[in-house]
Amino acid sequence: WGLQIGQLIAQIEDEAPDLLEPEGKASLDMSDLQTWYPRASARSKDDQDFLDRARVATADLQAGQAAYMSLWQRIRDVSSQSLLRDYGRLGVSFDQWYGESRYQDDLEEITKDLLDEGTAEVNDGAVIIRMPDELDLPPLILQNSKGSFGYGSTDLATIADRLRHDDPDIILYVVDARQKTHFQQVFKAAERAGFLTKTHLEHIAFGTVNGTDGKPFKTRAGGVMRLQDLLDNMSAAAKVRLDEVGQITGPLSETVAEEIATAAIKFGELIHDRESNYVFDVEQFLRFEGKTGPYLQYSIVRLRSLLSRAADAGLNPGDLVEFDQRGRQLALRLGEFPATFERAVEKRKPNIIAHFAFDLANAANSFYQSNQILGSTTEDSVKRSHLRLLEAANHSLSVCCGLLGLAIPKEM
Repeated sequence: WGLQIGQLIAQIEDEAPDLLEPEGKASLDMSDLQTWYPRASARSKDDQDFLDRARVATADLQAGQAAYMSLWQRIRDVSSQSLLRDYGRLGVSFDQWYGESRYQDDLEEITKDLLDEGTAEVNDGAVIIRMPDELDLPPLILQNSKGSFGYGSTDLATIADRLRHDDPDIILYVVDARQKTHFQQVFKAAERAGFLTKTHLEHIAFGTVNGTDGKPFKTRAGGVMRLQDLLDNMSAAAKVRLDEVGQITGPLSETVAEEIATAAIKFGELIHDRESNYVFDVEQFLRFEGKTGPYLQYSIVRLRSLLSRAADAGLNPGDLVEFDQRGRQLALRLGEFPATFERAVEKRKPNIIAHFAFDLANAANSFYQSNQILGSTTEDSVKRSHLRLLEAANHSLSVCCGLLGLAIPKEM
């Protein structure tokens, strides 16, 4: 809805003007947008005339110009369908699906109100909110000198809307760390405007994803990696791993490969401190051993299989009795979960849960390997005690995977 859309519209006017014709039937899909937008962005850096056209297009769109509005709606629909498809593969859904455009009708009013009350001021034709001197921040621009509204006004209108409809205690912004300055400006502006009587605003910053060469993660051709392509590539690689093992075949193999691929991506992201940059290594993330999503999945599948086979043999978890040092270590690790969860919430860092889950899986596997249950001559009371401990480990690991968004395959 902002300048990026104006850039895209200006590029389409040059490359596919038929899309702007009334009742135009020219096709438009995600690959078109992913081709045109990088070109438009690059042109804006070197071609001042093109950038000026993009700014005019942005202002005209925001003013409701019919042809631009129609094209924007098509761009929005195509983009939304693509995003919902890819997020669906990750098991992510949305309670609200609002865009920047939702607040367009509020921007003029909120800017006027902020001017009237003295929170905002006109400076060289633009409307701005100055930051306190001690913060050493540039002013937040609400409206530029050409009349276009920017992210500053949209974000303030969004806050006002959320306060009005949701009355939240806290709003978390999960956005790239490079937007730190912007959110400092927005939060301070919201405070100056008197919006924040009880609501706390917090920027949950995250770092960048790099390739194994240490540079920002890209395709082999040097372009930005699309999530769809990443998911497809990871799923295909996981299928190869399953075929090598050869224990799962048929349609189930495709399902399990997808579950392994998404777990590899999610855990590979979440095991790292969110504020740090990290290397995305496909080979490393897909391993069935080490700090990986597939290792957690395999550990749980293995525990569930043991508990199921024990039940079939008439052996169910019982009371805990004395166990060895590995059992003690597992029990102590299980006892750490409540405090671990609280710390992860307090710091807004899922890597705390990811590391705990890995350590817990290690402890469970170590205990499992050193204490044979099925087929052993150990007393049933001891076997049942061991099953109880492993049942607790399976439960806690399953909770951790649920919190991290990792699906557990039926087989592995």
